[in-house]
Amino acid sequence: VAAEAGVPVAVDNTFASPLLFRPLDHGADIVIHSATKYLSGHADVLGGIAVFKDAGLYGRIRHHAVEQGASTDPFAAWLTLRGMQTLSLRVERQCASAADLAARLAGHPAVAAVRHPVLADHPDRAIAARLLPDGGGGVISVDLAGGREAGRTFVEAVRLASLSVSLGDVKTLVMHPASTSHHQLDATALEAAGIGPGTVRISIGIEHVEDLWADLEQALEKAV
Repeated sequence: VAAEAGVPVAVDNTFASPLLFRPLDHGADIVIHSATKYLSGHADVLGGIAVFKDAGLYGRIRHHAVEQGASTDPFAAWLTLRGMQTLSLRVERQCASAADLAARLAGHPAVAAVRHPVLADHPDRAIAARLLPDGGGGVISVDLAGGREAGRTFVEAVRLASLSVSLGDVKTLVMHPASTSHHQLDATALEAAGIGPGTVRISIGIEHVEDLWADLEQALEKAV
């Protein structure tokens, strides 16, 4: 539809990475990645990457980027290239662990809901199975039954995982949006954004899945 109207389509593919999804193959014109996340993978880079389908559009955007100084410093570029050498290994492990942990979390009494596209009750499971055949990604969203206080207690109780607003790291990261990234929103605005008072985001790292489950389980027991 966008192509027929002459409108370029840009897709932020940060959460999937090129290992799980390739938007250019599905008609996108521009693909954007936060290199800070999965591409570099070690929480030591601040950067972004844009990939273009059309050389002409690339040239126009690059001209403005150069004029405005939007270029990655050499060391950040080197760190990103270094990190990408292990991208396939990291993403494969993160996807497998996320699917395993999402299923376990869904059965815990302290959890009201779990969102991950491989789960049978996810509304977009069929679409995810078609577009993401190699894995549903390493990020899980969990609604804790105890609400806001349970969410804060949980993220402060983890020991192997870390409380952080980022994602895609080799280390598992947790965050409570209602008290951090979206703290400025009231209850109505949070609901409109699909975020509950007890919503917790978990970005799965490459630690052993049993170690991760032990950590998440002990934190859930404190959040009941």
